[in-house]
Amino acid sequence: MSPRLTLKSTALEKVHTAIDRDFDGHLSKCRDFLRLKSISVTGEGIRETAERIKEILTNLGAKVSLWGNPSFPIVYGRLNAGAKKTLVIYGMYDVQPAEERNWISPPFAAEIHHIKGIGPCVIARGAYNSKGVLYGLFNVLETIKTTDSFPVNLIFTIEGEEEVGSPQFETFIRAHKDEIQGHGVADFDFMQDLKGKVSMLLGLKGIVCMDLVCRGGRSGGPIGTSLHGSDSAWVASPVWRLIHALGSLTDRKENIKIKGINEAVAPPSKKDLQLLKILSKTFDETAFLKEMKSLSFKYDHSGIELLKKGLYSPIINIDGFKAGYTGSGTKTVLPRKATAKIDIRFGPNLEPEQVVECLKTHFAEQGYADIEITVRDAYTWAKTDFSKDIVQKMLQAYRLHGIKPEVWPLSTFAAPYFAFQRILGMPVVCGGMGHGGRAHVSNEYMSVTGLKDFEKFVATLLYTVAAEE
Repeated sequence: MSPRLTLKSTALEKVHTAIDRDFDGHLSKCRDFLRLKSISVTGEGIRETAERIKEILTNLGAKVSLWGNPSFPIVYGRLNAGAKKTLVIYGMYDVQPAEERNWISPPFAAEIHHIKGIGPCVIARGAYNSKGVLYGLFNVLETIKTTDSFPVNLIFTIEGEEEVGSPQFETFIRAHKDEIQGHGVADFDFMQDLKGKVSMLLGLKGIVCMDLVCRGGRSGGPIGTSLHGSDSAWVASPVWRLIHALGSLTDRKENIKIKGINEAVAPPSKKDLQLLKILSKTFDETAFLKEMKSLSFKYDHSGIELLKKGLYSPIINIDGFKAGYTGSGTKTVLPRKATAKIDIRFGPNLEPEQVVECLKTHFAEQGYADIEITVRDAYTWAKTDFSKDIVQKMLQAYRLHGIKPEVWPLSTFAAPYFAFQRILGMPVVCGGMGHGGRAHVSNEYMSVTGLKDFEKFVATLLYTVAAEE
């Protein structure tokens, strides 16, 4: 039987020591990577970033290919170390646009600034979500290569379209389902909050993103062209119509009023309730709100009831609304069209197709059948059982660092975990050390010291997965 793994185990200790020694170089290379634009909405820099990742993985000794749409390729790599166990890595290299005006430094300059209460941080689009994480992983693997042999075989599935709904990912997984097999799937992230508390995620809600369009026509409103604002005395407004349609979707507390959605969603299981009970003892509501730059929750709940409501209740979010004139000064106009972008997030037992059909039925019953619904992208939900070995291995890795993480049975963000779970039958777990924040908005950041902590944790997990019980 192999000796019990500790942070003082010879190979792992060498890797951690090398991370400390070489960290200035690690940080520099990570910043260089963040300077590559890889904006999936526009396609800018996507191919170039994929080629860079292919080069990195090839230098590590992996066999790498770029799969799918050549403008948005999935980086597929296999690193065979001759080990007993194989770990699948899911990652993303695309980022959101960085058009906000109040960046303290250019969003792709990756400059270091001091943030009060946190310390030195890299400010860049993708620093937190999720290119900083991805290059931290590459730093770890380069360190292991120069100090030891890889403890596990690795399969890389790194996409460049996560921010636009991963349109190729399910097809990619199905095309390689006989090849992508392993002990489990790891999705790494900076998972420490401002107080250093660490989270680990076992599941994600599903999501459907849609465009809603209301035009002038038989239901009222101008056809072909907008009108003078005074004409609203005689002609109905598509803008008001869409606003009223949106208002019919929830009550004033934003609880969904669409028939068939709340009824279909599954409540927390007994195992989930046990995890929520434990989580509620350490869940810091004040710190959570501070992280979200908010003053209060939208639900009149606290503790375990707040967690159940937030994690298991479906939600509708209005991502954007556009109509008429929005420039400076005054221009009275009766628009001929109004559009809204929405997303609906949902938990177990619901599927994207059900959600869309329920919305269509609701609009028809409320007299808004003329509103056009276009589905832009969708994921279904995914959950991993707490007892799975990859979950226990990650817990063990945290314990080796003296950390007892909060275990979240479900989370509110979306990613294509379902492709691994439903098609391959593989468990997925998300975790990591290090701190970052402000994903999708200005001044996105990652902590410099957090990057080093993250790298050490990733190394620990790889050796923990490889260790015999």
